[in-house]
Amino acid sequence: MKTADAADWKTPLGYYEKAIEELGRTKAELQEELANIKVSIKKDLESKIDNYQVEIHKLKSELQMTKEQFATADKTANDAKQTANDAQVKLQKMQENMTNELNSEKINITELSQIKEQLSQVLYVLEKPNFTNFDSDSQKQILTSLSSLQLQISQLEIELTLVSPASGINYIKLRDLLAAKAWQEADKETWNYMLQISEREGESWLDDGDIKRFPRHDLRIINNLWTKYSEGKFGFGVQKQIWQYPKEDYKRFGDRVGWLVNISNSEWRKYEEAIFSLDAPEGHLPYTVRVLGLGYRNPGELSHRLKLFLLRY
Repeated sequence: MKTADAADWKTPLGYYEKAIEELGRTKAELQEELANIKVSIKKDLESKIDNYQVEIHKLKSELQMTKEQFATADKTANDAKQTANDAQVKLQKMQENMTNELNSEKINITELSQIKEQLSQVLYVLEKPNFTNFDSDSQKQILTSLSSLQLQISQLEIELTLVSPASGINYIKLRDLLAAKAWQEADKETWNYMLQISEREGESWLDDGDIKRFPRHDLRIINNLWTKYSEGKFGFGVQKQIWQYPKEDYKRFGDRVGWLVNISNSEWRKYEEAIFSLDAPEGHLPYTVRVLGLGYRNPGELSHRLKLFLLRY
């Protein structure tokens, strides 16, 4: 077939050949573009596949972690139930012991503190947002029950600290009187306790031997209660500080705490004239000189017994 030269491109044969040439170029371009598209699509698909594999691996890991968390939560739930049950059994046993043996203080306060700590840990676990082993109502019921049990233990723990292991005396009544600001009744109760411990109810006062033998644990309980509810104004500790300040001068001491009416002639205030309110001088209560013999013995004997008592505390 004759090929048209450049001068004949406008002839039908020229148009035909030129079209064929254009189609050839277009086909080559299309094939090249298609190859590029295939490469691009392949890379994109490979990238997406890699990402999907990463996501799948991540989901598998999260699923495994979730399974482990559920397994741990199941164990935690069982442990929480068992701890709560054990705590309730121990508390019931301790309450029975307290009822039967309160005055001998056979209650183990350390054990009570341990139970209290276990309950706190259980409550912490159950209150976690991701703890889903129980439905909402069951979880609330368990939390309420454990919180109530924790409150009972705290109250019991407070009351147990008011029982002296040395004398067996329960100072709950004294605490209640002081909390009610019933100062005179609290002072009389303190006096009665001290005579009872020393077995001196008949004599109504303590001699030197009684003071030396008086249990320090009871002195601390009595002092702590007086100090707490008077906001630091009354108590044996306050009296001791005042006693030591004027170099253990019992007249100046008696004058500062309001037990002396007249320092010049050593006139001691009668118990009936004591000031049973927070308006009293610092250290005025408890009325210690009464239990040391004021009103029952010669006031001149008070000096050495007062020194002996305050230095013992």
